[in-house]
Amino acid sequence: ALAPHMHEVSRMADQGEVSGETALLPIQHWFFAQERERPQHFNQAVMLYRAEGFDETAVCQVMDHIVKHHDALRTVFRQASAGYEAWTRGVDEGALYTLETVDYREQASYAEALEAKANEIQSSIHLSEGPLVKLGLFRTAEGDHLLIAIHHLVVDGVSWRILFEDFSTGYEQAIKGEPVRLPYKTDSFQTWARELSSYANRPEAASDEAYWQQLEQAKAKAAALPKDFAY
Repeated sequence: ALAPHMHEVSRMADQGEVSGETALLPIQHWFFAQERERPQHFNQAVMLYRAEGFDETAVCQVMDHIVKHHDALRTVFRQASAGYEAWTRGVDEGALYTLETVDYREQASYAEALEAKANEIQSSIHLSEGPLVKLGLFRTAEGDHLLIAIHHLVVDGVSWRILFEDFSTGYEQAIKGEPVRLPYKTDSFQTWARELSSYANRPEAASDEAYWQQLEQAKAKAAALPKDFAY
């Protein structure tokens, strides 16, 4: 049913730097409404391993490009009188990310120390000052571990797939001494947030609201599903 309405888009998204005020998405409004005790420590993280070790210069080169390329990674969130506001920083508005390097190569047992340091890095994210991207490079006798921690407000599971591909491609280019080249940008997060807000306020959206309200009313009358465990 949807296929006849689909068509190929040939235009190219604006490839320039995106910065400035960025509207919050509904899920971001929800996040701040929870009033978490430590909202800054709600990140997603991965630990990459490379037996032959990581070239720190190459890591920095590719991360510089990634955070400049994916503008949303430079966003910070500041509390205002009417709630939180998002601001996408320009590439010269503060650090793009931080990278801490720790050498455990002379230590036979380092697992606990490494885990503690990784937790320290993840919990040090500052929502209003940024950056919301933090890295830790841990050198060990068995190889290097690279922690990449990003606050969940600016990354999700789909985003990681793109970042992994960009990091892999960019790192290989950097260690060969080649310029780091990433794929063209798609529409920015800022544009998406603006268009989503615009769509939600169109008259046509009223029929969508009525539809979901009907479902909510029907759900209230439905019998509850059985549960194996009560939480």
